[in-house]
Amino acid sequence: MLDNILNKNREDYEIDKLGVNCLRGLTIDMIHEANSGHPGICLGASSIVYTLFKRHLLINLEDDKFYNRDRFILSAGHGVPLLYGIYYLLGILSLDDLKKLRKLNSLTPGHPEYKVTPFIEMSTGPLGQGVATSVGYAIAEAYLNKLSNQEIDYYTYVLCGDGELEEGITYEALSLAGTLKLNKLIVLYDSNDVTLDNKLEVSSREDIKKRFESINFQVIETDDQVNNIDNAIKEAKKSDLPSIIICKTTIGLYSKNQGTNLVHGKPLDDEDIYQIKEKLGLYQTPFTASLEVVEDLKTNVKNRFQEYLDMNKAKKQENAIVKKIIQEENTYNLTDLEIDYANKSLRDLSGEVLNKIATGFPLLIGGSADLSSSCKTNLKEEEIFSRDNYLGRNIYFGIREHAMAGILNGLALAGLRPFGSTFLTFSDYMKPSIRMSALMNLPVLYIFTHDSFTVGEDGPTHHPIEQLLSLELIPNLKVYRPYDFNELIGCYQEIFQNTNPSALILPRDNKEISDLTKTSGIKEGIYLIKDTEYPDYINLLANGEELGLVLKVSTNLETIGIHTKVYSCPCMKNSKHKLIKQLQEETSIAINFGAPNYYYEITNKVIGLNNFSLCGAKEELLKHFGFTVEELESKILEYLNK
Repeated sequence: MLDNILNKNREDYEIDKLGVNCLRGLTIDMIHEANSGHPGICLGASSIVYTLFKRHLLINLEDDKFYNRDRFILSAGHGVPLLYGIYYLLGILSLDDLKKLRKLNSLTPGHPEYKVTPFIEMSTGPLGQGVATSVGYAIAEAYLNKLSNQEIDYYTYVLCGDGELEEGITYEALSLAGTLKLNKLIVLYDSNDVTLDNKLEVSSREDIKKRFESINFQVIETDDQVNNIDNAIKEAKKSDLPSIIICKTTIGLYSKNQGTNLVHGKPLDDEDIYQIKEKLGLYQTPFTASLEVVEDLKTNVKNRFQEYLDMNKAKKQENAIVKKIIQEENTYNLTDLEIDYANKSLRDLSGEVLNKIATGFPLLIGGSADLSSSCKTNLKEEEIFSRDNYLGRNIYFGIREHAMAGILNGLALAGLRPFGSTFLTFSDYMKPSIRMSALMNLPVLYIFTHDSFTVGEDGPTHHPIEQLLSLELIPNLKVYRPYDFNELIGCYQEIFQNTNPSALILPRDNKEISDLTKTSGIKEGIYLIKDTEYPDYINLLANGEELGLVLKVSTNLETIGIHTKVYSCPCMKNSKHKLIKQLQEETSIAINFGAPNYYYEITNKVIGLNNFSLCGAKEELLKHFGFTVEELESKILEYLNK
């Protein structure tokens, strides 16, 4: 009996050793073929990825959308050949796919890309994004587990290196994960003491163990051996805390430059590849893998999934919430809203609309970077999401704007409809994650209030100037800036009937309502709200708070014989090319409380603000910067007389 056990252990050891080495060989062959890539992490961290897939990761090889799969996020996205190699061994990718690493239109781009390669959970590459998004996945699991009566139940694993842990977003996100006790989150840390430029000690001498203990993580330390990594993951699964497994590895293991930054970011030469394969006992023929390894890996992954099915026969995923998520029914039809909008600011009205949506839409979840009382995004009938209550839908992200945005991406990837809020000027802290929302086309709603210098006394640090333009420049991000309640409803209808990322930009105080604006105007993007019967006219354009000022200017100009058409521009990306061309050909003047080049696609005649603002009361600032009816009228006349 003992001999049988020992023989089995020896067999497992040999097949695992061969499996890890096969993965190493495939990765360096891919990078050599592409003549581009990062062999260091591939040689050093192969045992981590191999162990996770063989011993733990629950996936259905026949269905990458199986909802209760475990999520594995390669935050260190430059190590993507590790994933492609494993996917080849599992039959997900072909040999031809591996040979097309980093080639145009291949299934094997240079970093993981969501919806390009099967079984890729998110696009990674910008360091730290994967870690933050994994926290979103873990929050979604905790919430949906309670909401679905435990039908939804998965682990979130994320592989990172020092590149991620030095980025501020990871500390923000993982600090929140520890606070929330997200014990289904397991971070695998490839600790090799080297960064791209030099030894780690040159830029950081931080005690990672103490750091993570201080933020309420279980810390497990191990080496790079399969059985030890396996035991560490088993231990992590038993914890009631999130875990970080510090795996001590050697970057570029077996390379002549192992343990140095020289092996981090460029292909190995032929001589180095030859001697590595000699040491590993691999065939020198490129892209060679052991059939024994292939069968063993597939068998383990398939058996684990079958065991899951056998143990969870009652979990047919027929729960209504589960069905909505699996079938991607995460849109919401906003109709018949009964809201008293008289004498209320637009941010207050936005909060009321959000609360109405939440009442009939349990997939809505979100919060604020410590500004829910200012942004009016608190869901009043819902509780706080906390370590004691995973059914809460108000997430208190703390003063962590960047992490908030990354976490929202994870919530959206898990099938929820998340929102996050802060002041518009602080959107700068969030740009990398907002960009990832747009790149992956995720239904994340960013609510930005306090949208111009009319915020007043807080001064230029709080006055957005270029932020609206910078958001508008992000491809695939719909930016909405309504003027009044009519347009606000149109914005929310557009946002929740579609599944692209959105930024809703709102003023602090504007309470005006116009009988000229239209809810349906949001679909048009730019639409006419005030016409003229005269053939000689000028076009005045604005959105948001400025539109009320423009309407007053239009009335004044009419009294002196200058006829005007007024256009509202609540969603520039919805605008039609034909209308834009018309506005370009005609005399069109835009008014903007921020950067004038926001309107340069339509007209170069813009009255805007090309410098940072000042501290002062709203009315003082309007007068100082020339945004009064009289001053604007005078500037428009100057334009026309040139």
